[in-house]
Amino acid sequence: MHISIIGAGPIGCYCGYLLAKAGYSVDIYEEHAEIGLPIQCTGLLTRDFDQLNLLKESFLVNTFQEVEVNSPDGQKIVIPQTEYLVDRHKFDQYFAELARKAGAKIYLRHSFVRKEGKELLVKELKKNQELRFSPEIVIAADGPLSKTAHAYGFYHPQRQNYYGIQAIVEGKFNPQRYQTFFGREVCPDLFGWIVPESKTRARVGVASRKDAKKWFDTFVQKQGFKIKETQAGVIPLYHPKQKLKIGNCYLLGDASGFVKATTLGGIIPGMKQAEILADCIANGKDYERATKSLRRKMNLHLRLRNVFDKFEDKDWDKLIKILGKPKMQRLLEQHTRENPLPLVVKALLNEPRLLYFGKFLV
Repeated sequence: MHISIIGAGPIGCYCGYLLAKAGYSVDIYEEHAEIGLPIQCTGLLTRDFDQLNLLKESFLVNTFQEVEVNSPDGQKIVIPQTEYLVDRHKFDQYFAELARKAGAKIYLRHSFVRKEGKELLVKELKKNQELRFSPEIVIAADGPLSKTAHAYGFYHPQRQNYYGIQAIVEGKFNPQRYQTFFGREVCPDLFGWIVPESKTRARVGVASRKDAKKWFDTFVQKQGFKIKETQAGVIPLYHPKQKLKIGNCYLLGDASGFVKATTLGGIIPGMKQAEILADCIANGKDYERATKSLRRKMNLHLRLRNVFDKFEDKDWDKLIKILGKPKMQRLLEQHTRENPLPLVVKALLNEPRLLYFGKFLV
């Protein structure tokens, strides 16, 4: 069976690796000249990444032991959490090489153009010529603005995107801890972050559905950082009605919107989604049905995002004050943000004051 994957990001390449290892003929097409560039992601991973057994020193930049949460009124809580910071260029390259070694072929500077019947048209940018082929399976892994997904008629009309802007800055940082900043003066529909690579260098940014540049400029100026490099990218907001399969085409990763709406992290959900898809193709399983458990997690993240979007600064102050209590700190230490359900349930049982925020569900 011939499988074509459009997009050579880490999730597309990981799926290509799994399928090639299972004996399928896999071609991966990437429009950029180099895998992993341009960088459009902070590269922060929770310790759930350990479950994949894929963490390598070659792409690991830093390991954090703490997360600092800052409220609008100046409160600060520190949550013990082991998390990883990766070099996205090296990270993406690692998964591409993994796919190649398993037998997948990767074609750089090959851009998806359109679909004509059962044929795909891909433009070889170096030679400026179009290639036509008819794969038995197509996997759209070409990001939040996926041309492949558009061609197959996937996108729900209410789908939304965030716009993230991040800078590499110089300064003095605690390399054991990254920081988050909440409030309408920082970023009304997400938060700001400072993620150290070392004692003297960090990744600083914000993401928003509108006016991202304004919020970014304000945040960086307030911190007084010296910018060395700026990065930007589009991040999808998960939509519960997004289809994952039409005809012989499957959606994967950012192209499917499988991103945590609370933090906009998509690597770990995408990797797990790739494992599910590879298993479905190999064993004839229903992809939509097989992703139900993962969808439930994505839906809960979306519900929490809808609650947070209604917060005023006083609500962030109240929530962060509650989360700073010792019993809540212990709960936060035990659970990562990948699966919020057990954390939410235990938090409500241990701290009834959290029911105050139930009014935002209406």
